[in-house]
Parts: sequence; C-alpha cells; structure tokens
Amino acid sequence: MKNFLRKYGHIFAALALVFTTITANSTCSYVIHQEKLPENAKLLRRF
Repeated sequence: MKNFLRKYGHIFAALALVFTTITANSTCSYVIHQEKLPENAKLLRRF
C-alpha cells in the first residue's frame, strides 16, 4: 500500500484539486440542499 501511494499519490492530489475547483464553480444538483464551502475552496472560484 505504501508503494502504491508513493507511485500514484500525485495523481490523487491532482484529481482532488480538479474536483474541488469544479465543485467550487458550480451549484448543487439537488434543489433542496447545498452545503457551505470552506474558505479555502472559495479561493478557487472563477467568478
């Protein structure tokens, strides 16, 4: 498991950043519930 994380850890970190950027720039798909974004995620917004 440790070798796996060393080999592919940078890919998971990049995917997490991309996913956070996408969710920071979009609204919730459910009309009823949308959680508040953390302050660090608000820095990734483009508008």
